[in-house]
Formats: sequence, C-alpha cells, structure tokens
Amino acid sequence: MGEGLRYGFRDCVVRDKDIFVFVAEPDLTEEDKAKYEENGWNFDLAPKGILTFVRDDPEGDRWGWCYQSWETLIIGASLKPASHSVSIERTTPYKRHEHFTYVTGSGSDYEDEPLASKKGSFVRGAVTHMKMIDGWLYACTGRRGLGKRLSKGKWKSFSECFPVPEEGDYDKGFEDFDAFNESDIYLAGGKGDIWHFDGKKARQIPIPTNANLETVCCGGDGEVYVSGSKGMTFHGRGDRWEKVENEEPYEDPTTLPFRDMVWYEDKVWATNDFGLWVIENNIIKKADVPEWVFDCSGDLSVGDGVLLLSGRAGAVFRENGEWHKILLFDEMEALLEAEENG
Repeated sequence: MGEGLRYGFRDCVVRDKDIFVFVAEPDLTEEDKAKYEENGWNFDLAPKGILTFVRDDPEGDRWGWCYQSWETLIIGASLKPASHSVSIERTTPYKRHEHFTYVTGSGSDYEDEPLASKKGSFVRGAVTHMKMIDGWLYACTGRRGLGKRLSKGKWKSFSECFPVPEEGDYDKGFEDFDAFNESDIYLAGGKGDIWHFDGKKARQIPIPTNANLETVCCGGDGEVYVSGSKGMTFHGRGDRWEKVENEEPYEDPTTLPFRDMVWYEDKVWATNDFGLWVIENNIIKKADVPEWVFDCSGDLSVGDGVLLLSGRAGAVFRENGEWHKILLFDEMEALLEAEENG
C-alpha cells in the first residue's frame, strides 16, 4: 500500500464464515502529514486498503488486496443478489462524483457508480453505516437517509419516507441502524433522534435522552439496544425504553461512544478504540477476553456464526466459544524484523 506508512484496520465485515473483509487506513505520523503538506497532497486521501482474508485457502494464499486513494471508507456485505463486500467513501471531497464505491467478491472486483452521482440518490449526508438485512445490503446516511442496494449501480431509496432536517441541523440524522427483518428497522442518530421503519412508513419514537445516538443493535432477545455519547445505552422497543446499567463507572468510553454493537452468543457486544464490552442482564461490563483480543478493539461484525473484531492492533474472530488470531501487527512486525536480522 502506501510506501513507508504503518497501517491499522478501520472497519471490517463478515461475508461468510470463511471470508472476512477489512478496510486498512494508515496511521499518519506528524512527519507523514508534513510530507503530504509539503507536496500539496491531501492526507485525507492517503491510500486505503481493502483486504480480503479467506481462511480456508492454503496458508500464504489467504490474503487478497487492492487500495484506493479515497476518503475514509466504510464496508458492508450482502448475499443478495450475490455475495459481495461493498466499500463506500463515508464523505467525499469531490462534489461531482460523491461517495466512490468498490465491490469485491462473486466475480471480478469493480468500481461501482458513485452513490450520489445521479438524481434520486438516497444519500443526504455522510454514509455512516452499512448492514445486511434479510441478505440485502442497506446503508444509512446523515440527515435521515436510507437506501437498499439492488444490483450493480442500483439502489432503492427510502429517504423520502423520512422528513429532511433543515440544512445545518446536526441534531437530527442517522448514525446507525439495525433490523429484525426488512419490515422492522430501527434507525438512530442526532440528539435522541430515533425512528422505526416498516419498509413503507416511518415513525419517530420517543426515547428518554437527548444524547447523541451512535449505535443500534436489534438483539436476539427481541430488544433494541441504542447507545450514545459517553457510552449511555438504552434498551426497549417501540415506545418502551429503559436505561442499561453499568457494572462500574466508565473510565475510557467517556471520551468515545461505541462504534459498533452486535448480538452474538445471547448477548450484546460493543466496541470502540478503547476496548470491548458486553451487555448481559441489563448490565454493561468489560468483556472477559484475552489481552490480545482486547487490543484489537475498534470495529465489530457478525455473520454466519462468527464474531469478527478488528482495530489498530490487528484482527481476531470468535467461533464456537473460542477466539482465533487472524493478524496481529506487532507479532507480524517482530517476525519480519527477526527475518531481516537473520
């Protein structure tokens, strides 16, 4: 990828139990940034990697990759109309071609049409999250945008089902969503701005907080979990909501909200760059995991019986009650250094 740059994972997705896809971003030092500025380059467009790990391939042939000099990428996966991973620019510096998109899997990789390049796009702001619902890939955006990917270059917009916030009203908009099925979708963002969508009509839902909402998880217990700034989390459904209690006062999450929440092994898992937590019996507590797992905190994805965790330190996954290493950057660098030193 970018010559001389150190990379870490910034997003991940489970395509199936044997195929995991990652977005890698460079950790730019002040020296790196100065070099970019000296050359008149935009360091927001430093090369991002899209890496595919196929765990049942022979060792040495498990990784495939490409890279794009695009803005920050987010990634999602679909089974319909085919098994794909889709990477999209979260924001964009180019107004004429907004939100570049790259597709891998089920045939040759290709650059798809930019999301907001034509009339009728569902995109209203930053593309904030993508998730699979009933096999289809959905994406939400700021200013209450929602879309469903139908095929190459084709998305169905549901944004018209939601009122558009006034320009500059950042208290309203979607940061995340989740669903029990395509007729039972919950979306949240802004200051307590949460909505239910049945596939045709949307309804705003009252929730007892005006905190900035960041993550949504529809649990296997039938509850919806919504988390906001400073790790404040609620669970409920419809018009019924209750605060989730903390096992101990937060120290680290007070400065970062959860980035992802997923349901796995009969509980909610939540993560950000500071760590990994679980919610059980209406209580948030730090996950009891090995240190090398905790170090990989950052982003979560779940699918096909697998929980995938990745971050600046590397990537791991959990299956059948056990954690497995995929790649730990410190270990890899130590091995490379040992090889160079003979």
